[in-house]
Amino acid sequence: MTAKYSRTDDFFVNTADLSARRPPPRSQNAAVQILQLPAVIVASYLAYIGGTIFFWNLLNDFPAILAIIVKILASKVGIHLDSLDTFLNIFIVNITNVVEAGWLGFLVAFPYIIYSVANGLYVQWRTNIPIYRNIVFLSDITQSVFLLAVIVGLYTLMLNVKDNTQIPINWNVVSRRFSVEVSEGPDFNTELTWLKDIPLVGDSLANVNVLRPGTATRALMTGVINTLRAVLLALVFSTLLGIFVGIGLLSNNWLVRNLSTIYVEIFRNTPLLVQLFFIFRGLLGVLPTSPRDAYKLGDFYLSGRGLNFPKVLTTDTYPYFLVSVIAGLVVGIYLWRWRLKVQDETGKPANTLAWFSMAFWGLGAIGLGLAFAVGGSPFKLDYPVLDRFNFSGGSRWSSGYLTLVVGLTLYTGAFIADIVRAGIQSVSYGQIEAARAHGLTSNQTLRLVVLPQAMRLIVPPLTNQYLNLSKNSSLAIAIGFYDLYNVATVVQNQTGQAVALFAILMGTYLVISLLISLLMNMVNRSMRLKTR
Repeated sequence: MTAKYSRTDDFFVNTADLSARRPPPRSQNAAVQILQLPAVIVASYLAYIGGTIFFWNLLNDFPAILAIIVKILASKVGIHLDSLDTFLNIFIVNITNVVEAGWLGFLVAFPYIIYSVANGLYVQWRTNIPIYRNIVFLSDITQSVFLLAVIVGLYTLMLNVKDNTQIPINWNVVSRRFSVEVSEGPDFNTELTWLKDIPLVGDSLANVNVLRPGTATRALMTGVINTLRAVLLALVFSTLLGIFVGIGLLSNNWLVRNLSTIYVEIFRNTPLLVQLFFIFRGLLGVLPTSPRDAYKLGDFYLSGRGLNFPKVLTTDTYPYFLVSVIAGLVVGIYLWRWRLKVQDETGKPANTLAWFSMAFWGLGAIGLGLAFAVGGSPFKLDYPVLDRFNFSGGSRWSSGYLTLVVGLTLYTGAFIADIVRAGIQSVSYGQIEAARAHGLTSNQTLRLVVLPQAMRLIVPPLTNQYLNLSKNSSLAIAIGFYDLYNVATVVQNQTGQAVALFAILMGTYLVISLLISLLMNMVNRSMRLKTR
């Protein structure tokens, strides 16, 4: 029999208590099992939200209709609600936005509220636990109320902005002509020919107004690409710099340790904007402005205008090489996981890096040889050539782009270095002594013992620094680099649509931050301890 919970027990009953005393019965009905799948639940909720948005014009009138119905019913039974008329007039006139937002919030949170109450009542019927003592129910209801409050607050803010903005919000601003030249990144005045290659919808997408050449949307897309170019490169360089400097902070070498400390203290305790100005004006500003006077390092040319270098182009044999590299990556990941499994089962060294490298570089070499056998090298170089006034051909990183990447790298690298230092010091010294007792060298101890354990503590704060780096890239406007924020500011100045443009900015930066968080959470889960 199912034991009933005594009222003399703890006031709140948590999930562990319920599971230990009364495991919930599993339904044997296939339809019920399908409906309980998380994917089905999420899809159903999204469909409900979509229906709410689609019928919002009809649903939005429901509170007013309900008030009229109440008034009619009251008059039918002889109750005169003159005070209700006055209250409704004041209520509707003064806080219409709050009523509309509250109604929307209730509709969005309604399924979760119903689920929470139904589940709480079911547990009460099954276990005799009062619903107000079920901590799971209280947690669900709290989340429902919080969701409702967030939606009410955001929607009220949006309606107030809409009502109080002198210039009407026009989301079609993104389809207007963008007349400013963006000096770096993909040319937004050319056709997106690859859209037509998409099956079924390619021709329709190519004819969408906002995606046509020269529009503000295309300029914003160029800004996004420029932002991602700077952020991704700075992420890689700042991580490498932070790891080396963080290890240097703990070095036994006096010079290395103190130089690392000086670097961290300077770049961590000065504003990033000041550092960007210093790099842009103080360092790049002293370089020759004329391309003819540029410093030449092989086929690389460095001047005050930026860095010109050879551009790598693909040939007709590139697909053979690409397929081989992808196959090597897939096989390498499989071998990596297989070797870890062998290590768990037998205790033999996994040597994951050796197996992965063997598969990746081996298949890559086979693909390269196949490409040469079919028709030559899969790559060719387009070298920069000095013309009368500037370089033609090759690739170019502008002075603004170099400043942004170097500034973000040095600034974020200082924070990452301190995180690495703290992570290494968190590892028990007994682990190091045990590694030395087994005959491991200092480098092996650091690589095989210390860093794998320290990474579990390094990754969470490292994620915060990556997020800060992506958002700090918006300071590119101060040095004239056309990132997303700079392009959006130009569009805003041309159109006056500040609300629409900043909403697009917030959404784009939010997506970038969520993607970084998603990837870092995956890394964090892979680093956690796995118990048998």
